[in-house]
Amino acid sequence: MKSFLKQIEAALLLTLLVILPQLTIAGENTGIATTAGGKVSWSHLTFTGSKFLTSLKVQIQLESIAASADIHSSPEDTDLAGCPDTDYDHMLLTLKSISKGIGPEYMYEERVWIKSTDGLPYKRIRLSKGDDFWVKSYCWEEKGVRRHKAAPGSPAENKRSPAAWSDRTESFYEYPEDLAGCGPISDPALIFQIVSSLDPVSRQDPFEICVFGKKQLHRLTIRQEKSTPLKVSYTTRSASHEAAVEEEISPVVYAITTENILDKKREPEPFSLLGLHKDIRIYLEPDKLIPVSISGTNNSVGKLYLLLQHAELNR
Repeated sequence: MKSFLKQIEAALLLTLLVILPQLTIAGENTGIATTAGGKVSWSHLTFTGSKFLTSLKVQIQLESIAASADIHSSPEDTDLAGCPDTDYDHMLLTLKSISKGIGPEYMYEERVWIKSTDGLPYKRIRLSKGDDFWVKSYCWEEKGVRRHKAAPGSPAENKRSPAAWSDRTESFYEYPEDLAGCGPISDPALIFQIVSSLDPVSRQDPFEICVFGKKQLHRLTIRQEKSTPLKVSYTTRSASHEAAVEEEISPVVYAITTENILDKKREPEPFSLLGLHKDIRIYLEPDKLIPVSISGTNNSVGKLYLLLQHAELNR
């Protein structure tokens, strides 16, 4: 069970979405069909899942932030990596998760800042609250990603804010020299936005993107698959309407396969999305293109499903 929680802790990179009308797709297939403006129909999603005696709840929020806005809402958002200030508007993706099982409750939070100009990430902060406390701050740079980690230097520091933690390290993860087939480096969380903005009427050819995981790059291939009927049960809310959805749908399904971009200096790291390492599939409601289910295999506990419980809609 502890191993399962560690998998969730290390890899909840979240789920999600960004408005990426100028997304660069790796490889030859750059003509993918998208919805109008490449926008997604939702701004907030809540998923739940369980395995054995452990339950997981994930909340995701996407918001537009003006360049002048104060984006640090708490000391836990401390930008340890010192990423350069930006003078443009951007999107902020916030992911919060809670794991409950036999042991203590585990909480995880992640924030990803995405430039509105090109839809690419430039900063990420991850916070762990459980048996293992730490904050990791990342900056996307031209030749790689810089990471600063802070953790309590003693048990007494556990009750202090991350800004006062004394155990600090800095690492720079340089991109491999051979990046053939990769455009600008993205973040795994953007997978959800990408599939939510694809035009389901025009069947998509497989396409690739390159993303930075925890310490290394991964090439992801996204393929549209044939679907079978799926029963869903969730609620939606928009500015003018609330509704309960309980029906059988024919979802739009995308399968994701991954390839580690080898770095001779390090051992290959496994790709992970929401604790899923392989056989990853995302199922979307066909009309509004809301992700309603995510499935995949965790290397420690096997097959895992996350089911949509609530969605906040933009339209």
